[in-house]
Amino acid sequence: MSKRSYQESFSPCGSQPLEHIDNSHNGLLPINDLLSPTPEQQSTAAGKKPRNFIATVACETCRLKKTRCDESRPKCGLCKSLGLQCVYNERKSSKRDHSLSLIMSTLHRMETKLENLPSSIFNGLQSTQRQLPRSLDGPADMSTPSRSGQGTSIRASVTNPLTQGFTPDAIEHDDFEFDEHQNTTNSNGLVSISFSQHGVILWPGAREILPKRLLDAHERLGKNYVIDLEAKRPQLPFYSCPFPPQAGDDWLEALPLAMIKGLSDAFFATFNPFTPIMDKNYYFAFTIWAAIESGFGYTIESCLVLTVLALGCHAVQAHQEGNYPLPGTRSTRFEPPDWMAVIHEEPLGLRFFNEARRRIGFLMCDNDLQSCQFYMLSSVYYSQILRPMDAWAMIHRAATCCLQMLTNHDINFDEWEGDMKSRVYWNCLMNETILVQELHLPPSGLARLEELVPIPKFITFETVGFVPHRSSSDEIDDSFFQYHFLAQVAHRIILTRIRHSLYFYSDSGTFPLPAINAELHHQLEQWHLNLPPAIQFQDTHPTTPAANPTTTTTTTTPTAITSPTSISSLPKDPNRPLSPATAVSEAMLRGRYIIAKFHIGRPYLYKALRIPASLSEEDLEQVRSGLQNAMNWPVTGGIFRSMKSCIPIKFAFCSQFFGQVLLFYCISHSPDARLRSTLPQDWERWSQDMLQFLEDCAPFSPAVAKDLELLRLL
Repeated sequence: MSKRSYQESFSPCGSQPLEHIDNSHNGLLPINDLLSPTPEQQSTAAGKKPRNFIATVACETCRLKKTRCDESRPKCGLCKSLGLQCVYNERKSSKRDHSLSLIMSTLHRMETKLENLPSSIFNGLQSTQRQLPRSLDGPADMSTPSRSGQGTSIRASVTNPLTQGFTPDAIEHDDFEFDEHQNTTNSNGLVSISFSQHGVILWPGAREILPKRLLDAHERLGKNYVIDLEAKRPQLPFYSCPFPPQAGDDWLEALPLAMIKGLSDAFFATFNPFTPIMDKNYYFAFTIWAAIESGFGYTIESCLVLTVLALGCHAVQAHQEGNYPLPGTRSTRFEPPDWMAVIHEEPLGLRFFNEARRRIGFLMCDNDLQSCQFYMLSSVYYSQILRPMDAWAMIHRAATCCLQMLTNHDINFDEWEGDMKSRVYWNCLMNETILVQELHLPPSGLARLEELVPIPKFITFETVGFVPHRSSSDEIDDSFFQYHFLAQVAHRIILTRIRHSLYFYSDSGTFPLPAINAELHHQLEQWHLNLPPAIQFQDTHPTTPAANPTTTTTTTTPTAITSPTSISSLPKDPNRPLSPATAVSEAMLRGRYIIAKFHIGRPYLYKALRIPASLSEEDLEQVRSGLQNAMNWPVTGGIFRSMKSCIPIKFAFCSQFFGQVLLFYCISHSPDARLRSTLPQDWERWSQDMLQFLEDCAPFSPAVAKDLELLRLL
């Protein structure tokens, strides 16, 4: 590999000699200097390499001379030195500005509609207010504006008079229980229902129906068997296999540039769109350059690039499984690149990830933005190879970085660096919530900052003289994935509210309260109806298996996204997603909607199994709805039947399916005929689909293997 050719192809200046680069920051200026250079840096710019900065408006003189403008007011440096008049034209609104305006206006409309609640629901609650859990009592204001001064606060989108004073996220970081198997009762006599699907096997009503051999096997495992099994599993191997095998210890320095670029392209076309941890422009302009020029030394840039390459191996595998052309190719199908053999490893990408782990040891005390990105990328990698405890450890470490960056510092969230911090914060918080709620692991306390950190604006890093890297994935506008991410941020808040306002039970049978249930359904539907048009979907719920396993289980896809003319190189199948990233984004959005409806009905399933005789017709309808929405989740069908390498949060889905199989079994074996009649059509087929998903994942996780072993005792 010729470093000269690499430098010429990636350097913002094109031909800047390497020996003139200041090595104090691995050849780069610090991020703060890139965003807002100091006067000292401006005055000495002539003696150093041209600075890279975010250019907004250049004066007319610099524009005509095609020179870099330092944007000083009232006169830039060049005009001042030449004694010329300095004139700046007003900056025109870009396409990105319009996209951002559309995103923020859509979120504002969602918030407004969610806050305008039917007064009848509020009036219906007043008669039962005394039965509410303590978390629904007391004055509070959920609509506190964020510190950034934005007019729209997505965290206020669930504010309403029904649950005035209820602050779910204030509870979220204080309600950790070391022993979830004790039925905790609050001062109102309400029993808390575990949100974890592994808790279904402990429900009193379920234990009366489940086979004794299954209950005995579960007792022998211990109360925290999932955590115990995952925590005690062997660590990943410490060695890394050079590529090619004869390359020796310096194999990273000999990697072909085409391989590095190809794996990076695959990552940014697959994982980064639905987990937007990295900025593609900054990565290709600076991060990858710094890593290679240092010979993949012990720098944070090397750690980031190596982890991206590890995930890139999974991305290439996903393209092969789904028969999608790799980014940058003109083919209509997947064609193996010359370096395809690099991904043939178990687990995929381990050689790169181990080299990243080797280097992070000397940098583990850093808590800056790039360190946070590394830990979040590592968490994604561990999630892909089904190591939930390792993923949680990395999330916790990323949360520490977020806490350090976001507290005791003044942050401008309207600039690129501040916006990147909000991106990693929301990625971290959303992924932490999933593991903490399922496994009852201690939270990091990151939720305390939710009111202070605005939702990301996705400000793109741009520098003068650098042409943003583009690949075939860019044919789908980035705003499509940004909509999906922001919609899931809003959804997370509703799901948290479901957990903290509905997951209670009383022996009197008066809880869950119909008014709260109706309000939560209303909020979820408002979220669904107010999604931007580009990501809208119909609430379709097929109950028969797809005739063709390569088509999606959902029958409707937005025409703006699936038009056959959008990407002419792909098969003209209206049910086939345009790319692996599109498939995941659409599946996760539909899946979260269905999951929320299932979780709203789940407390009624608890009630139905515990005191079936007390069920009203309304309760039975909620049970029926909950069971219906426990079926046909998108990540188990369609393109994902073959494209398994990019299914996100696999362990969370495995846990969900474990509990759902138990629920279907208990309802189908209930002595109450009314309860058995609530089973949806074709539920047996769906149970087999869930078991098949667990069988596919069991070889990679001892906890999933043990869950599958328990279910086979049914």
